[in-house]
Amino acid sequence: MEVFSLKKSYLTFFALLLSASIAFSTHSTLAVDSAAQTAPATTAPPSTNTAEPAATPPADNSTLNLSLEDALKSVETGNSTLKLTDSQIEIYDKQNEQTLARQNANIPVVDEDSKKDLSLNYKRTQWTLDNAKHDRDTKLKALKVQITNEYEGVLTLRQQAENTKKQLANLETIINQVNLQIKLGLKIPSDIYSYNAQKTRLEASVKAITNTVNSSMITLKQDLGIDINRNVILTSDPIQYTVFDEKDIYGRITKATQDNYDLKKYKEDIDISQIEYDIDFFYDDTMVADQVQLGIEDKKAKLQTLPVNQEVQLKTAYNSLKSLENTIEADKLAVEADQINVDVMQKSIDAGKMSSLDMIALQNALLNDQFTLQQDTNTYMTAAMNFQNSLDN
Repeated sequence: MEVFSLKKSYLTFFALLLSASIAFSTHSTLAVDSAAQTAPATTAPPSTNTAEPAATPPADNSTLNLSLEDALKSVETGNSTLKLTDSQIEIYDKQNEQTLARQNANIPVVDEDSKKDLSLNYKRTQWTLDNAKHDRDTKLKALKVQITNEYEGVLTLRQQAENTKKQLANLETIINQVNLQIKLGLKIPSDIYSYNAQKTRLEASVKAITNTVNSSMITLKQDLGIDINRNVILTSDPIQYTVFDEKDIYGRITKATQDNYDLKKYKEDIDISQIEYDIDFFYDDTMVADQVQLGIEDKKAKLQTLPVNQEVQLKTAYNSLKSLENTIEADKLAVEADQINVDVMQKSIDAGKMSSLDMIALQNALLNDQFTLQQDTNTYMTAAMNFQNSLDN
């Protein structure tokens, strides 16, 4: 009855405050409805802050000029995967504080659990926290390589679209020439069919590339935490080819295998697991002890093969990098040859020996080979960054 009286008093007071004639009921759902009806009056001013993306404030719809450097800087603050990792680390940190507090509480050891609180649990949570922080650093490096690859991929695709448009314009010139020859009776109508088919393919190619660019931009925005509806202009130039510094490379590979973080990780894990085994065995928890012992043996086996496996991986990555260098050198030679052909043809055109139509095929070949070179450059630079990260891990 007291609750009923308070609710009725509150509703009466609320009605007087609004100076409105409202019919009240004491049923709880009506009280909720009344509160919901008055909410817009108090929350209307800031409501634009929680609207759908299409109704975001003007600032969010402004054009963002994004350099590659700025994109890499924003990974830590904008990437959702990294944010999730940071949240997980916060949880591990709190768990670690709790196990440390239990260890320092000096509670008498009376059973297996209290013994683990004193001698095991803090070591395990500290180990978990340290590994999570290291994994976070590794993930950040990998994300920066990923963002670089996505950024450069968009630039390269846009260049491909422009190249295809140039080829389409060149083809239009040829089509106009053929149509003129048909009108003059120098060619038959069917001679134009193959050119029209080629034009259709190029037009479809431009649309497909444009769609791929749009999809790639959405992915880049999502990975950086940018509103996908916001207009973003990539301001950096395409990445330039830089040969990986291979000075003392095999010495660096050896050092990387010796300093590999996973060696420390596995050794500490084995030591902590041994403490767990001793406690389980002491308190006759034989089933758990047997499982822990099997885990220890498995970790020891992995620890023994770890240096060799990493050395193989690093040397394989290095050899792949060298193969890519050879590919790029071949691409460069192809571009140089195309440019020479274009220059020679231009001289022939200037001398009146050839027509401008004869240049089109050579220009198209140059555009295609330039695109291939940039694609392979992106692949190489991504591989080089990943390889360097592996050496530093």
